[in-house]
This record gives sequence, structure tokens and C-alpha cells, in this order.
Amino acid sequence: MSINHRAEALRLVDGVMNDPEMPALGEGGEGVLTTALVHATLARNEDQAAQTADLREALQSLRRRFNDTRTLVAAHIAEGLASREKDRWKAAIDLTKALDEAHCNVDDLVDARLADDGWDPRSAYKTPAALVPRDDPWAATPDITGDIPERVRRVLSDLLACALLTDGDGQNIARSIAFALKNEGADLTPDIEKRITELPLGRDPSDPPF
Repeated sequence: MSINHRAEALRLVDGVMNDPEMPALGEGGEGVLTTALVHATLARNEDQAAQTADLREALQSLRRRFNDTRTLVAAHIAEGLASREKDRWKAAIDLTKALDEAHCNVDDLVDARLADDGWDPRSAYKTPAALVPRDDPWAATPDITGDIPERVRRVLSDLLACALLTDGDGQNIARSIAFALKNEGADLTPDIEKRITELPLGRDPSDPPF
């Protein structure tokens, strides 16, 4: 049976002060007060331990909620970037900037979510062609890589990577197609390099054939 140290300390002090059966100070009451002090110390330690446990549980709960919130926000941002819809994409970019200013960066989670969904994060962050001004004839060609549907990019990258690893006309044609796409603002170089590294007999990815 556990002892209620707080109640025991109060009982002993009250006894010394008011109970005639308890020894008075100078007649052994000091020992009773010492015992009461021990119980009071133990009671205080128990209170502190309980408070520490409560604080630890509260902190763990807050940490779980914070991590869950970061994951949900990152998923929302990743979906906005991948949508390539100009308003939704811009809202996602604005949210990432606001989070950075609030010292709550979630870029790592956003990149991980994009990668899990088959996206190259670098392409997802590039400005959609719909947001690039087209009335300036001297403006740089808008980057439309991210506007190409992911499935189409995978097919093109796979075919071009396979062709670039062959000899003869296939490699030359693939190189011409890759450069032509790049000139039009669709740079598939990172996707092709990645696909080359995935092919069992692919050459060294540090030395791409184009």
C-alpha cells in the first residue's frame, strides 16, 4: 500500500503542535518533525515527478501534432506544385515562402512527396508556362518541362535514354530530339540521366552521351 507522504507530513506536524499524546519539542518532538520533513520532501518529489511526466506527455503530444501538421501541409504544397495550375501553383509557392519566413521549412517533406508521386522536384518548382509573360519577344523561352504530364515525360525519357545508349542513327536522332525539346523549353536531361542510371547496362551517369 502506497503512503500519502503529504498527508503523513501534515499529520505529524499537526500532532506535535496540537496532540497531547505527541512528544513536545525538546522532549523528542524534534524527531517527529524530522520524520515529517522526510515525508514532505518525498511528497514534493512525487509532485515534481508527476508534473514532469505530465509535461513530457504534453510535449510528445504537441510534437506529434506538429509533425502531422507539417506532413499534411507538405502534401498540400506538393499537390499544388504538381497541378501546374497557375493559381494553385502560385499559392503553393507563396505558402512555402511564408513557412520559410516563419522558420518552419517543409521543403524536405515536399520534395519527398513529389518524388513518391513520380515527380522530379526541380521541375515541379519551375514556373508554369502560363505564368511567364509572352508579350516580350526578347524574353527567354519559358520553361515548360513541368507542364509535360509526368507519364509522358517518363515515356519520352525512357525511349530517349534507350536510344542514346545505342550505336548509330538511333543515338543521333535521340540527341537531336533531346536538344529540340530543350530549345522549346522542355528540358528532359535530368529525367534521361536518371533513366540511364536505372538501366542495367547503362554507361556512367557522370558522362551522359549528350
